[in-house]
Amino acid sequence: MDLMELLHQLAWNAFDIFKIYIKFALLTLVFYLIAEWYILRYGAELEAQLDAHLAEGAPLQGQSPGERPESNSTLSKVLRFVVNFFIL
Repeated sequence: MDLMELLHQLAWNAFDIFKIYIKFALLTLVFYLIAEWYILRYGAELEAQLDAHLAEGAPLQGQSPGERPESNSTLSKVLRFVVNFFIL
């Protein structure tokens, strides 16, 4: 094998790795857009239900009356998964 053939093989392998990262980025973007659609579609409904529940004076489990719960956003879970993927 000569040098040009080795460089061509190395470039082809680097391109294959790049394609894998592009596919992962597109898949992450699709998950992000689905999560955003879900939050925009059902978020107002869930907020209204939560506000009605809190207006009745019934506290959620482990909370004092009138206190809002911590965010349980799908987007934060997706971002946490992506960060954990790149760290591990």
